[in-house]
Amino acid sequence: MLERLGGGRFSSPIAKYYAYAATTRVSFTAAVWILFVRAQGLSYTEIGVLNALWWVTLVVSEIPTGYLGDRLGRRNGMLLGTGVVAVATAALGLSTTFREFAVVYALWAVGQTFRSGSDDAWLYDVLAREERAHEFAAVRGKAAALGFGIGAVTAPVGGALADWRFSVPFFATAAVTALGVPILLTVPEVDAGGDRFTVRDASRVIRRHLSRPPLRSFVLYVALVFGLGEMVYVFDQPIVAAVAADLGVPASAEKTAVGLAYGVFTVGTAVASFHTDAIRERLGLRGWFALAPLVLGLSYVGLWAVPLLAGPVFLLARGVAVVSLTLGNQHVNDEVESVGRATVLSAASMVYWLTVAPVELLGGVVADAVSPAGALAVFGVLVLCCTGALWVLERPV
Repeated sequence: MLERLGGGRFSSPIAKYYAYAATTRVSFTAAVWILFVRAQGLSYTEIGVLNALWWVTLVVSEIPTGYLGDRLGRRNGMLLGTGVVAVATAALGLSTTFREFAVVYALWAVGQTFRSGSDDAWLYDVLAREERAHEFAAVRGKAAALGFGIGAVTAPVGGALADWRFSVPFFATAAVTALGVPILLTVPEVDAGGDRFTVRDASRVIRRHLSRPPLRSFVLYVALVFGLGEMVYVFDQPIVAAVAADLGVPASAEKTAVGLAYGVFTVGTAVASFHTDAIRERLGLRGWFALAPLVLGLSYVGLWAVPLLAGPVFLLARGVAVVSLTLGNQHVNDEVESVGRATVLSAASMVYWLTVAPVELLGGVVADAVSPAGALAVFGVLVLCCTGALWVLERPV
């Protein structure tokens, strides 16, 4: 099956990358983790603080872990990150207080940063070695689609498990995540000259690529689009649960209903991710990023006015976020040489995370004051204004 994703053309390392990517996307907790935290007595404001802590920890850790990915090896960075994420996910299911959640969120974020720059850099270098670097967006998009497709099955299963016992989905997700370790042990390391890559080199590479065009405003623009899309993962569960209750779903089946909705959302995300390369060919980089924030912002305002639009809006938001991140990383990869690539990708990710942190922190406050749907509408309008200003000041694409 993994080889057929590439039409029979992909080498064994790429097939194994698909298998690894699937373990990073499978999640029995996707549909219930906000509900789980809320069930422990935390407010939306406290959840916003936890999410901000997650993103800030990503920011603080992103450059060091990206540098280690270049220095110690991209595969080793992916291995370390996978192990840490598996442990943190299991610990999340055992947490009951704000302090415990804060510690686990921070640990989870550190593990994630080991993978965020290293996996894309590893994949791009493997493809470049075979003179197929131009296929990065297609391969990454299909890998994400495979993971989302499996996630579409695990999300409703996780919802049903949560209706039985709330912590079980976290333990199941940790076990699946840990399967990535033996898979990664079978893939080759890619030598990108990391043993000669110093801290001074890393700093110089980041300044050269991210402090001036063509990547300066582009990375910030992608961050705004990505941050707007990420907001749905904070507010969609309570919104969908409320819609389910309005439709007559009993409280005993609430999490199962949310899980089924998440399964549909994940299928939609998989379809969008699978067609990332086709979207790039049809719309182009400029066309896609001109439309993405406009469509997202207007859909969030529409959801606030008509709550029953929750399903289509959350489908759209997930698709826009995953396609934007893949196309963004393709462009960054194309502009950066192999030595230092993981560091620059991590620096770009740092900008993405730094943008999301205040948005989700303030979003929690607004949601407590107004409603989750109201918070989405407010920030939808805000991001529309910010991305429009970027087009005026300096064309990002």
